[in-house]
Amino acid sequence: MECNTVNRDDAVYGRTVVDEKEGAASSPPGVAFIIKNKLDRCLSRKTLYRRLPCLTWLRSYNIECLVGDLIAGFTVGLMLIPQALAYGLVAGLPPSYGLYSAFVPCFVYFLLGSRNELNIGPTAIMSLMTYQYSGQGGGDYAVLLAFMAGIIELVAGIVNLGFLINFISLPVISGFTSAAAIIIASSQLKLLFGLRLKTKGLINTWVKVFSNIQDLRWQDLTLGLICIVVLFLLKEVRSVRWSCLDNNSRSLRQRVLRNTIFYVSVGRNAIVVIIASVIAYSLDGDDQPFTISGYVEPGIPTPSLPPFSTEINNQTITFTEIMNDIGIGVAMVPFIAILDLIAIVSVFAKGKTFDATQEIITLGVATTIGSFFGSIPITGGLSRSAVNETSGVRTPAGGLVTGVMVLLSLAFLTPCFTYIPKSTLAAVIICAVIHLIDYEILAPLWRGKKNDLVPLIVTFLACLLWGLEWGILLGIGVNLSMLLYSVATPTVIVTVVPPSSDSRGYVLVTPCHGLSFPSTSHIRGAVRKAGLRQAAGSLPVVIDCFCIDTVDYTSVKGIKGMIEEFQLRGQSLVFLGMKPRIIQIVQALHKDIRICSSFDVLPEALADGEAETGMESVECASRHKGENILIPAITSTPSPDTSDAANPLLTPTTFHDQK
Repeated sequence: MECNTVNRDDAVYGRTVVDEKEGAASSPPGVAFIIKNKLDRCLSRKTLYRRLPCLTWLRSYNIECLVGDLIAGFTVGLMLIPQALAYGLVAGLPPSYGLYSAFVPCFVYFLLGSRNELNIGPTAIMSLMTYQYSGQGGGDYAVLLAFMAGIIELVAGIVNLGFLINFISLPVISGFTSAAAIIIASSQLKLLFGLRLKTKGLINTWVKVFSNIQDLRWQDLTLGLICIVVLFLLKEVRSVRWSCLDNNSRSLRQRVLRNTIFYVSVGRNAIVVIIASVIAYSLDGDDQPFTISGYVEPGIPTPSLPPFSTEINNQTITFTEIMNDIGIGVAMVPFIAILDLIAIVSVFAKGKTFDATQEIITLGVATTIGSFFGSIPITGGLSRSAVNETSGVRTPAGGLVTGVMVLLSLAFLTPCFTYIPKSTLAAVIICAVIHLIDYEILAPLWRGKKNDLVPLIVTFLACLLWGLEWGILLGIGVNLSMLLYSVATPTVIVTVVPPSSDSRGYVLVTPCHGLSFPSTSHIRGAVRKAGLRQAAGSLPVVIDCFCIDTVDYTSVKGIKGMIEEFQLRGQSLVFLGMKPRIIQIVQALHKDIRICSSFDVLPEALADGEAETGMESVECASRHKGENILIPAITSTPSPDTSDAANPLLTPTTFHDQK
């Protein structure tokens, strides 16, 4: 029996298994075969090195990498410790919760992380998201939220759900981060003014602060404002051109000066917190002038299961009740965490490809394990990652140094944290988030595409007035609605081509985008209008299909309806440059379709009254010189006759059907 040769490229995998040796197609594999194949792939050497990146870079680790990682890890640690204490307060919890959230991610990222620069830990946005739920049940709610968020992030990474982030545009992200920065900074006003208030939301915070402004503590306000000024000055110290500093010199003195300026700028948070704590400690007595952090629980937390139930006012709150209280936050917290993480990794990737799935899995593992040590929800920290990069980090091992510093601070330095003024921590937070207000995006959007201002403004206002989780959902909804509207109502260009010596006159209809079920009705209406108005019900209508790559059942039914409508009217309808695969789909429903393969044979086909059915694939780049009839500026007024030079068949006036 003769056996036909079957190429691998011709095989349809998932439906038919092809035996290349025998050349015969067998039936689809069973479930056991598929499971075994998946397990073999998961346990392969390639997958192991992909999921444990440390196995790759550890083989080439040397003394230079060690020095770079030690310096970078120590530098980031100086920045992380005061930030973590402040973010614990932002979350509405004791400062120690910020430190509990800071060390586990460093160790996890050492094993699973693929980016040298990234630092995962507590952030301002995650702390603010946590604050909306910790107020109901304290630390137990926050830790359980971190556990659930970690599980969801881990599952999202395993099933490759990271692609959903692609549906969130930059204007929506900008509106969200700007609103979050304002809310976070506003939440610190009560600490800056030394007020003891319980606030919720932006408006409520401002109303209560100014309603109780007479009770402010001038000592706290003075110290906080001084700290803000000093932090801003120290941040800019590296950008100042010092007369005593020669950046090109390699002398020991110049290196010491450069390193001193660098560490003063990078470690500004630690410097300000230490000085303010010393001042508060020296003035401590019967009348402490500042509102201090107070007792911070010493010691490294003992690992334990997350609290699946808790007690509030002597009443036991079950897991189900906690989840009902948290509500949509169970989904929104990991969603925002993944969004922030991918955005930060994209910044440092600088256009290069990266494994987003691995980063999401790493975040999920770090958040889940961290919840066993009392961690709140975490994500990537932009400012710390930037410092990590500028400090010369070589590998993810720099995080080990940072994690050890956090553990040492928990073990030995917690008595010192008692005297940290809360107004100083408020100043640290305000200076950390103020740069997140993205006002620079407004001018380019106004000059470029004003429509993108709509989702930005909607997201910004909704986050401020309604809540962060609902605001970003509303912004995404508005953005997707605008996208769907543009897909459903694509621009259709209608061009009248007058008769000439070698061609009948006709009307050319050019859809500027593909043909799909949302746009079928719009394009069909445009073709009908062109056939009755510009073609006056008698001239042939030619539909330019060169850039239509896909169709679906609804759009094919629409094509069939157009053909039947033109046949009843006795008017010619020709499809120009339709792809072979689309021809096969259309002819499956309607065989009486007139197809022309290219512009070159169109005049002859129209003169003969018949169109050839050319089945060859025609790309958009192979069109004849008349392709310039696609006028970029879609207007309803007569266009200049620059198109005449490209195609002598065109008159100076072309008509365009707008959205």
